[in-house]
Amino acid sequence: MINNANEYTRWQQAMLVTPTADTIQAGATMIDRAIIELLATDQFYGELLTRLPRQLNTTLTTPLTTPFILAWQNNQLVLQYAPTVIARAFSQFSYLQAGLKHVALHIVWQHPVRYRDQVKQQPELVTLATDLAVNQYVDGLPKDAVSLTTVQPLVDAQLPRRADSGCYLKLLQQQSRSQLQPNGAPTATSRNKDQRQPAKGSGDQKSQQLIDDPSGWSASEQLTNPNLATARLKQLAKDAWQQTNEAGRGLVAGNVRAQLTVMTQPAQLDWRQLLVRGLGQIPSGTKASHARFNRRQPARMEIPGQIGDTRLDLQVYVDNSGSISDLMLQRLLAQVATLTRLFAATITVKPFDAIVQPGQTYQVSLPQQIRFTRRGGGGTVYQSIFDDLLTHHKTNATTLALILTDGRGERHVESHRFTNVIWLLARAEDRLSIEPAIGHVVNLNLEDE
Repeated sequence: MINNANEYTRWQQAMLVTPTADTIQAGATMIDRAIIELLATDQFYGELLTRLPRQLNTTLTTPLTTPFILAWQNNQLVLQYAPTVIARAFSQFSYLQAGLKHVALHIVWQHPVRYRDQVKQQPELVTLATDLAVNQYVDGLPKDAVSLTTVQPLVDAQLPRRADSGCYLKLLQQQSRSQLQPNGAPTATSRNKDQRQPAKGSGDQKSQQLIDDPSGWSASEQLTNPNLATARLKQLAKDAWQQTNEAGRGLVAGNVRAQLTVMTQPAQLDWRQLLVRGLGQIPSGTKASHARFNRRQPARMEIPGQIGDTRLDLQVYVDNSGSISDLMLQRLLAQVATLTRLFAATITVKPFDAIVQPGQTYQVSLPQQIRFTRRGGGGTVYQSIFDDLLTHHKTNATTLALILTDGRGERHVESHRFTNVIWLLARAEDRLSIEPAIGHVVNLNLEDE
């Protein structure tokens, strides 16, 4: 039986001493073996990498280049690899496997399409933010890989654990005086040079090792159809997930499974118009507009008038009661995740069962911010929702309430005159227990199996 770790060590030493055409070509074999082992130990990542086209790129040999580049070719993502850099960056076979998982997670989080424009203007910040998000889910990376441990001492803002890359990017952008090295590793700010010591593995003496170069994400001549590119990325992850058995799925981190649920769960389309109409009718004062004369000085055309403005105040209540299975809860939350793509607004999410769970309210503006965890598990009491709306002074003129549930609760509630409600019932056969229904009722067609 072939010992892949020993074979890799021999290949790596040959590449470092006297690389030849044969040893360079053998780099593809080393990657194949790493993916095969991932199929046995981390099946999902192996399945995804098996479906990702690979391409030898012998030009990635300068000191500042990386082992891998995810690049677009005709709206399809391709993994380019440089054997000489792989041998230099990964001293062990396990490091190569970890590096490949790192690349796979960029695809799961859709970084190549999410940051295709921003990476042109802020390549160092995008590199650091996306690597921080990804590396926390990869065990066995080289010690000099980007991590919270090495970055946090050099940044004023507190970097939360296992946050989305968008969160890290915002925090890094706020660090106005921070500087980034050419390879994306942070250095101390000039203001704090004397007070801060670079963390081990960072600083000028030893650069942090980057696994891949995101410059390929911005190839505008190869990424001409972002919708097609996004669909292909989602399909790649979906196919890999569907091919992964239950034991393999159990090895995938919860936040990664949640992202896959969002990607593989299609949005229901029949209730979008209700949301558009409901939110569009919520007034929020006035705003200036040249489309209307100024009432006080109608003769002065340069002075704008006032028109009504609208505010997107969406309160989303998600049923976490015992009648909702874990799988159905994930699918209901996936529906909430789709809302962040539909509306340029912050959405307030509140889990409930017999009560609106205290301390569990949170706001989202990105799909990755949805918390795919159960909060509660008791009986269902819809009265708690209307009481919560009253407590927070929500009215029909300011708020739209979206309730995702199976409809199994009490028959009568005191709505406190709040009627701007849309009920999303999980299954086609579900019926709302409240009679008469308050607001609009829409049945989704989610499967609970």
